[in-house]
Amino acid sequence: MNCLVIRFSSLGDIILTTPVVAALAAQPETTVHYAVAERFRPIVEQFSPQVTIHPFAGHSRENLLSYAGELSTRQFDHIFDLHANWRSRILISRLKANAIHTYPKDFWRRWQMVWLKHGFCSARHVVDRYLTTLHQAGIPAITGLPQLRVNPEAKKAAAAELVRRGWPQGRPMVGIGWGAHWPTKEVPARLWEELFDKLAAERVTPVYLLFAEDPRDPEIADFIAANRRHEIIPFCGMNLPQVLGALSGCSAFVTSDSGLMHAAAALEIPTWGLFGPTHPALGFAPRGVDAHAVHSGIFCSPCSRHGKSACYRRRRYCFEKIDTALLADQIIRRLEKMPHGDQP
Repeated sequence: MNCLVIRFSSLGDIILTTPVVAALAAQPETTVHYAVAERFRPIVEQFSPQVTIHPFAGHSRENLLSYAGELSTRQFDHIFDLHANWRSRILISRLKANAIHTYPKDFWRRWQMVWLKHGFCSARHVVDRYLTTLHQAGIPAITGLPQLRVNPEAKKAAAAELVRRGWPQGRPMVGIGWGAHWPTKEVPARLWEELFDKLAAERVTPVYLLFAEDPRDPEIADFIAANRRHEIIPFCGMNLPQVLGALSGCSAFVTSDSGLMHAAAALEIPTWGLFGPTHPALGFAPRGVDAHAVHSGIFCSPCSRHGKSACYRRRRYCFEKIDTALLADQIIRRLEKMPHGDQP
Protein backbone atom coordinates (compact mmCIF):
# COMPACT_ATOMS: atom_id res chain seq x y z
CA MET A 1 0.00 0.00 0.00
CA ASN A 2 1.30 3.43 -0.99
CA CYS A 3 0.23 6.31 1.26
CA LEU A 4 1.03 10.02 0.94
CA VAL A 5 0.87 12.37 3.91
CA ILE A 6 0.81 16.09 3.08
CA ARG A 7 1.87 18.69 5.66
CA PHE A 8 4.21 21.34 4.29
CA SER A 9 4.71 23.38 7.48
CA SER A 10 5.28 24.42 10.22
CA LEU A 11 7.44 22.72 12.82
CA GLY A 12 4.78 22.07 15.47
CA ASP A 13 2.07 21.09 12.97
CA ILE A 14 4.40 18.55 11.37
CA ILE A 15 5.33 17.00 14.74
CA LEU A 16 1.63 16.62 15.54
CA THR A 17 1.19 14.41 12.45
CA THR A 18 3.40 11.67 13.93
CA PRO A 19 0.47 9.57 15.29
CA VAL A 20 -0.89 9.33 11.74
CA VAL A 21 2.53 8.43 10.33
CA ALA A 22 3.07 5.80 13.06
CA ALA A 23 -0.26 4.13 12.29
CA LEU A 24 0.49 4.01 8.56
CA ALA A 25 4.03 2.72 9.08
CA ALA A 26 2.63 -0.14 11.19
CA GLN A 27 0.51 -1.41 8.32
CA PRO A 28 1.98 -4.45 6.54
CA GLU A 29 3.58 -3.89 3.14
CA THR A 30 3.02 -0.15 3.32
CA THR A 31 5.24 2.65 2.08
CA VAL A 32 4.63 6.03 3.66
CA HIS A 33 5.48 9.09 1.57
CA TYR A 34 5.59 12.55 3.14
CA ALA A 35 5.26 15.87 1.28
CA VAL A 36 6.91 18.65 3.30
CA ALA A 37 8.63 21.98 2.73
CA GLU A 38 12.38 21.59 2.25
CA ARG A 39 13.29 23.59 5.36
CA PHE A 40 11.29 21.20 7.55
CA ARG A 41 12.76 18.07 6.05
CA PRO A 42 15.07 17.52 9.09
CA ILE A 43 12.10 17.08 11.42
CA VAL A 44 10.48 14.41 9.22
CA GLU A 45 13.84 12.63 9.17
CA GLN A 46 13.27 12.04 12.90
CA PHE A 47 10.13 10.02 12.09
CA SER A 48 10.01 6.31 11.25
CA PRO A 49 12.78 5.16 8.88
CA GLN A 50 9.99 3.74 6.70
CA VAL A 51 9.02 7.25 5.61
CA THR A 52 10.06 8.42 2.14
CA ILE A 53 10.41 12.21 2.18
CA HIS A 54 9.50 14.39 -0.80
CA PRO A 55 10.75 17.91 0.02
CA PHE A 56 9.13 20.88 -1.71
CA ALA A 57 11.66 23.66 -2.18
CA GLY A 58 9.65 26.24 -4.11
CA HIS A 59 7.14 28.97 -3.29
CA SER A 60 5.28 29.77 -6.50
CA ARG A 61 2.40 27.99 -8.20
CA GLU A 62 4.75 27.02 -11.02
CA ASN A 63 7.11 25.38 -8.52
CA LEU A 64 4.18 23.50 -7.04
CA LEU A 65 3.00 22.23 -10.41
CA SER A 66 6.50 21.01 -11.20
CA TYR A 67 6.63 19.27 -7.82
CA ALA A 68 3.24 17.68 -8.51
CA GLY A 69 4.55 16.44 -11.84
CA GLU A 70 7.34 14.56 -10.08
CA LEU A 71 4.92 12.94 -7.62
CA SER A 72 2.35 12.12 -10.32
CA THR A 73 4.50 9.25 -11.57
CA ARG A 74 3.33 7.30 -8.49
CA GLN A 75 -0.05 5.73 -7.84
CA PHE A 76 -1.20 6.27 -4.25
CA ASP A 77 -3.75 4.12 -2.48
CA HIS A 78 -4.46 6.83 0.10
CA ILE A 79 -3.62 10.52 0.35
CA PHE A 80 -3.88 12.11 3.78
CA ASP A 81 -4.21 15.88 3.43
CA LEU A 82 -3.19 17.18 6.84
CA HIS A 83 -2.62 20.73 5.59
CA ALA A 84 -5.90 21.41 3.80
CA ASN A 85 -4.88 24.65 2.10
CA TRP A 86 -4.67 25.82 -1.50
CA ARG A 87 -1.22 24.27 -2.00
CA SER A 88 -2.29 20.83 -0.87
CA ARG A 89 -5.48 21.02 -2.95
CA ILE A 90 -3.57 21.95 -6.11
CA LEU A 91 -1.09 19.15 -5.44
CA ILE A 92 -3.84 16.56 -4.91
CA SER A 93 -5.65 17.63 -8.08
CA ARG A 94 -2.57 16.57 -10.09
CA LEU A 95 -2.04 13.20 -8.38
CA LYS A 96 -3.47 9.73 -8.86
CA ALA A 97 -5.06 8.23 -5.76
CA ASN A 98 -7.73 5.68 -4.89
CA ALA A 99 -8.89 7.68 -1.86
CA ILE A 100 -8.29 11.15 -0.42
CA HIS A 101 -8.77 11.98 3.25
CA THR A 102 -8.73 15.61 4.42
CA TYR A 103 -8.65 16.59 8.07
CA PRO A 104 -11.33 18.99 9.41
CA LYS A 105 -9.90 22.39 10.31
CA ASP A 106 -12.89 23.30 12.51
CA PHE A 107 -12.68 26.85 11.23
CA TRP A 108 -16.07 28.02 12.48
CA ARG A 109 -15.67 26.45 15.90
CA ARG A 110 -12.33 28.20 16.36
CA TRP A 111 -13.76 31.44 14.95
CA GLN A 112 -16.45 31.33 17.64
CA MET A 113 -13.83 30.93 20.35
CA VAL A 114 -11.93 33.99 19.13
CA TRP A 115 -14.80 36.33 18.39
CA LEU A 116 -17.74 35.08 20.46
CA LYS A 117 -15.74 33.52 23.30
CA HIS A 118 -17.72 30.31 23.44
CA GLY A 119 -17.38 26.74 22.20
CA PHE A 120 -14.36 25.93 24.35
CA CYS A 121 -15.91 22.76 25.79
CA SER A 122 -16.49 21.26 22.34
CA ALA A 123 -12.96 21.94 21.09
CA ARG A 124 -10.94 19.16 19.48
CA HIS A 125 -7.17 18.88 19.56
CA VAL A 126 -5.58 19.01 16.12
CA VAL A 127 -4.10 15.53 16.67
CA ASP A 128 -7.61 14.13 17.13
CA ARG A 129 -8.68 15.90 13.95
CA TYR A 130 -5.70 14.44 12.09
CA LEU A 131 -6.67 10.98 13.35
CA THR A 132 -10.13 11.26 11.78
CA THR A 133 -8.43 10.73 8.42
CA LEU A 134 -7.25 7.31 9.59
CA HIS A 135 -10.82 6.47 10.57
CA GLN A 136 -11.96 7.51 7.09
CA ALA A 137 -9.40 5.12 5.60
CA GLY A 138 -10.32 2.28 7.97
CA ILE A 139 -6.84 2.22 9.53
CA PRO A 140 -6.61 1.87 13.33
CA ALA A 141 -4.66 4.45 15.30
CA ILE A 142 -1.83 3.21 17.51
CA THR A 143 -1.43 6.26 19.72
CA GLY A 144 -2.77 9.75 20.14
CA LEU A 145 0.55 11.08 21.42
CA PRO A 146 3.12 12.68 19.10
CA GLN A 147 6.50 10.98 19.38
CA LEU A 148 9.99 11.91 18.19
CA ARG A 149 13.27 10.04 18.27
CA VAL A 150 16.66 11.72 18.43
CA ASN A 151 19.71 10.33 16.69
CA PRO A 152 22.30 9.26 19.33
CA GLU A 153 24.98 11.10 17.38
CA ALA A 154 22.94 14.31 17.64
CA LYS A 155 22.73 13.82 21.41
CA LYS A 156 26.50 13.38 21.68
CA ALA A 157 27.16 16.42 19.49
CA ALA A 158 24.73 18.53 21.53
CA ALA A 159 26.32 17.43 24.82
CA ALA A 160 29.78 18.31 23.52
CA GLU A 161 28.54 21.72 22.38
CA LEU A 162 26.94 22.38 25.77
CA VAL A 163 30.14 21.54 27.60
CA ARG A 164 32.00 23.87 25.26
CA ARG A 165 29.53 26.61 26.18
CA GLY A 166 30.09 26.11 29.88
CA TRP A 167 27.44 23.66 31.03
CA PRO A 168 28.50 22.26 34.43
CA GLN A 169 27.77 18.54 34.06
CA GLY A 170 25.57 17.05 36.72
CA ARG A 171 23.41 20.17 37.11
CA PRO A 172 19.81 19.90 35.88
CA MET A 173 18.95 21.90 32.79
CA VAL A 174 15.69 23.75 32.31
CA GLY A 175 15.10 24.65 28.69
CA ILE A 176 13.56 28.02 27.84
CA GLY A 177 11.70 28.45 24.56
CA TRP A 178 12.23 32.13 23.97
CA GLY A 179 10.68 32.81 20.59
CA ALA A 180 7.51 32.06 18.64
CA HIS A 181 6.33 32.35 15.05
CA TRP A 182 4.51 35.61 15.84
CA PRO A 183 6.00 38.24 18.20
CA THR A 184 2.73 38.57 20.14
CA LYS A 185 3.08 34.92 21.26
CA GLU A 186 6.55 35.48 22.72
CA VAL A 187 6.64 35.36 26.50
CA PRO A 188 7.73 38.78 27.89
CA ALA A 189 11.22 38.92 29.42
CA ARG A 190 9.68 40.15 32.68
CA LEU A 191 7.77 36.88 33.11
CA TRP A 192 10.96 34.85 32.65
CA GLU A 193 12.69 36.99 35.28
CA GLU A 194 9.83 36.42 37.74
CA LEU A 195 9.95 32.68 37.16
CA PHE A 196 13.73 32.46 37.59
CA ASP A 197 13.60 34.51 40.79
CA LYS A 198 10.83 32.36 42.26
CA LEU A 199 12.78 29.19 41.51
CA ALA A 200 15.91 30.73 43.07
CA ALA A 201 13.92 31.71 46.17
CA GLU A 202 13.21 28.00 46.70
CA ARG A 203 16.93 27.24 46.31
CA VAL A 204 16.38 25.62 42.94
CA THR A 205 19.29 26.64 40.75
CA PRO A 206 19.19 24.84 37.45
CA VAL A 207 21.16 25.83 34.39
CA TYR A 208 18.83 27.59 31.96
CA LEU A 209 19.30 26.61 28.33
CA LEU A 210 17.81 29.40 26.25
CA PHE A 211 16.61 28.32 22.79
CA ALA A 212 16.14 31.04 20.18
CA GLU A 213 16.45 31.30 16.43
CA ASP A 214 18.49 34.49 16.08
CA PRO A 215 21.79 34.57 18.02
CA ARG A 216 22.10 38.31 17.28
CA ASP A 217 18.82 39.24 18.92
CA PRO A 218 19.74 42.24 21.17
CA GLU A 219 16.84 41.50 23.52
CA ILE A 220 18.39 38.12 24.38
CA ALA A 221 21.80 39.69 25.06
CA ASP A 222 20.19 42.35 27.27
CA PHE A 223 18.17 39.71 29.13
CA ILE A 224 21.21 37.56 29.88
CA ALA A 225 23.24 40.61 30.96
CA ALA A 226 20.45 41.75 33.31
CA ASN A 227 20.13 38.28 34.87
CA ARG A 228 23.73 37.30 35.57
CA ARG A 229 22.63 36.02 38.97
CA HIS A 230 21.13 33.09 37.06
CA GLU A 231 23.19 30.71 34.97
CA ILE A 232 21.88 31.07 31.41
CA ILE A 233 23.44 29.38 28.39
CA PRO A 234 22.19 30.67 25.02
CA PHE A 235 21.65 27.94 22.46
CA CYS A 236 20.77 30.06 19.46
CA GLY A 237 21.06 29.69 15.71
CA MET A 238 21.60 25.93 15.81
CA ASN A 239 20.29 23.48 13.23
CA LEU A 240 17.33 21.27 14.06
CA PRO A 241 19.24 18.04 14.93
CA GLN A 242 21.43 20.04 17.34
CA VAL A 243 18.38 21.65 18.92
CA LEU A 244 16.61 18.31 19.37
CA GLY A 245 19.77 16.76 20.81
CA ALA A 246 20.10 19.54 23.40
CA LEU A 247 16.36 19.56 24.09
CA SER A 248 16.37 15.82 24.83
CA GLY A 249 18.85 16.50 27.67
CA CYS A 250 16.62 18.99 29.49
CA SER A 251 15.00 18.05 32.79
CA ALA A 252 12.11 20.41 32.01
CA PHE A 253 11.10 22.80 29.25
CA VAL A 254 9.13 26.03 29.65
CA THR A 255 8.17 27.78 26.46
CA SER A 256 5.93 30.06 24.51
CA ASP A 257 3.28 28.54 22.25
CA SER A 258 5.70 27.37 19.56
CA GLY A 259 6.99 24.45 17.50
CA LEU A 260 9.63 23.66 20.12
CA MET A 261 6.84 23.21 22.66
CA HIS A 262 5.49 20.31 20.59
CA ALA A 263 9.00 18.94 20.03
CA ALA A 264 9.69 18.82 23.77
CA ALA A 265 6.35 17.16 24.51
CA ALA A 266 6.98 14.58 21.76
CA LEU A 267 10.38 13.85 23.32
CA GLU A 268 8.59 13.20 26.64
CA ILE A 269 10.33 16.13 28.33
CA PRO A 270 8.19 17.65 31.12
CA THR A 271 6.81 20.63 29.21
CA TRP A 272 4.93 23.78 30.17
CA GLY A 273 3.53 25.78 27.26
CA LEU A 274 2.66 29.39 28.14
CA PHE A 275 -0.34 30.66 26.17
CA GLY A 276 -1.06 34.37 25.87
CA PRO A 277 -3.02 35.63 22.84
CA THR A 278 -3.79 32.04 21.80
CA HIS A 279 -5.73 29.49 23.81
CA PRO A 280 -5.07 25.75 24.39
CA ALA A 281 -8.65 24.97 23.38
CA LEU A 282 -7.94 26.13 19.82
CA GLY A 283 -6.36 22.71 19.38
CA PHE A 284 -2.64 23.23 19.81
CA ALA A 285 -1.99 22.50 23.48
CA PRO A 286 1.18 20.48 24.03
CA ARG A 287 0.30 16.79 24.01
CA GLY A 288 2.56 14.32 25.76
CA VAL A 289 2.98 12.09 28.80
CA ASP A 290 4.05 15.09 30.91
CA ALA A 291 2.86 18.15 28.99
CA HIS A 292 0.97 21.10 30.46
CA ALA A 293 -0.82 24.07 28.91
CA VAL A 294 -0.67 27.24 31.04
CA HIS A 295 -3.26 29.97 30.44
CA SER A 296 -4.30 32.88 32.62
CA GLY A 297 -8.01 32.50 31.86
CA ILE A 298 -8.29 36.19 31.00
CA PHE A 299 -11.46 37.15 29.12
CA CYS A 300 -9.76 38.68 26.04
CA SER A 301 -7.83 35.54 25.10
CA PRO A 302 -7.84 34.17 22.49
CA CYS A 303 -7.72 37.34 20.44
CA SER A 304 -6.73 35.53 17.21
CA ARG A 305 -6.53 31.94 15.96
CA HIS A 306 -2.75 31.84 15.54
CA GLY A 307 -1.52 34.79 17.62
CA LYS A 308 -0.83 36.95 14.59
CA SER A 309 -2.90 39.99 15.59
CA ALA A 310 -1.36 42.78 17.65
CA CYS A 311 -2.64 43.19 21.20
CA TYR A 312 -5.41 45.79 21.34
CA ARG A 313 -5.00 46.47 25.07
CA ARG A 314 -2.49 48.73 26.81
CA ARG A 315 -0.52 45.78 28.16
CA ARG A 316 -0.34 42.07 27.49
CA TYR A 317 -2.44 41.03 30.46
CA CYS A 318 -2.77 37.50 29.03
CA PHE A 319 0.86 36.92 30.06
CA GLU A 320 0.96 39.22 33.09
CA LYS A 321 -1.89 37.30 34.75
CA ILE A 322 -0.08 33.96 34.56
CA ASP A 323 0.64 32.72 38.09
CA THR A 324 4.43 32.32 38.04
CA ALA A 325 4.46 31.14 41.68
CA LEU A 326 2.20 28.21 40.80
CA LEU A 327 4.26 27.51 37.69
CA ALA A 328 7.51 27.53 39.68
CA ASP A 329 6.00 25.15 42.24
CA GLN A 330 5.01 22.68 39.52
CA ILE A 331 8.50 22.79 37.99
CA ILE A 332 10.16 22.30 41.39
CA ARG A 333 7.97 19.29 42.17
CA ARG A 334 8.85 17.75 38.83
CA LEU A 335 12.60 18.39 39.19
CA GLU A 336 12.62 16.83 42.64
CA LYS A 337 11.44 13.54 41.16
CA MET A 338 14.10 13.33 38.48
CA PRO A 339 17.65 11.97 38.54
CA HIS A 340 20.10 14.37 36.92
CA GLY A 341 23.34 12.47 36.85
CA ASP A 342 22.85 11.16 33.33
CA GLN A 343 21.79 14.46 31.74
CA PRO A 344 21.94 15.21 28.87
